Amino acid sequence: MGKETKTVKRNHDSFFKYIYSVPQNTKALLQLAQRRTPALRKMLSNVNMESLEPIPGSFSTVGERGEADLAFKAKSLTGGQDAFVGILLEHKSVKENDTLSQIYRYVFEVMVNKSNSDFKWLPTKAIIIYNGTNNWNPIEDFKKKGYEQFNGNDLPFECVMVNLAKIHDTDCKGSKDPVVAIGVLVMKHAYDPDGLRGAGKIIKEMLDKLDNNTRTTLVKKIELYLETYIDQKLVKEMIMAFKSIGQRMGFVSIADAKRKAEATGHRKGLKEGREKERENSEKTFKLWVQRVSKKLKVPPKELLALKP
Repeated sequence: MGKETKTVKRNHDSFFKYIYSVPQNTKALLQLAQRRTPALRKMLSNVNMESLEPIPGSFSTVGERGEADLAFKAKSLTGGQDAFVGILLEHKSVKENDTLSQIYRYVFEVMVNKSNSDFKWLPTKAIIIYNGTNNWNPIEDFKKKGYEQFNGNDLPFECVMVNLAKIHDTDCKGSKDPVVAIGVLVMKHAYDPDGLRGAGKIIKEMLDKLDNNTRTTLVKKIELYLETYIDQKLVKEMIMAFKSIGQRMGFVSIADAKRKAEATGHRKGLKEGREKERENSEKTFKLWVQRVSKKLKVPPKELLALKP
């Protein structure tokens, strides 16, 4: 993977990581996704999601979480009191043919449980969170090509694809976790201006449930995400469709604030300009009065009386 690709990846993953690096938010996301993804329900049926915790840098051989988007560990419900599993969340917005190879590498680079002397590799459950426009499922592609025959019909790790497009907007509306629901809606409709505009009412309702600081920060993250993640042509199209993110969703966006500041500065500049012009005009007129008064020997008061 080249340097440029990594940079783009960091940009488009920042919004995803901002929300879902919090274990409670990841738990809520996966609970929401399970409603429309039976395979995910089955995968997590033996995991105690209440025990979900981020894998710290001390557990990784490649520095914090390596290249994987998000890495966690959780207690297993079936493997005994001290049994853990690793959970990887890998965010994809476009089709990548080497996705399973990436995850395979993450399993052996990130999922090193150094606190366990008996079993150092955490059995891994990988979850691909996808919000692209193509009908793509790397797991199905893997099976169609017959690769599974080389390892007992299974990958060397559990893997499930979660397509955010399958999560209904109404599912998000019923979520008890506003930040998580908003994250899903924004990512789900990132390539669909009309869909995002249609979800605006739900997003507004969810934003209203948040405290001011959380709401303000999240709104800024949303706008930055849309500006850096989507093709610029589409960004312009979305702005036209929304007529203003702030007007549509009921908050003041970065762009709105910038426009307001510019407009305020413009009005202030005009006002100051007019005042300066008036001052200069008054000064010029008084100098003219003094010169004419002296030349014509007419009292200044009489000349000032001629001013319209």
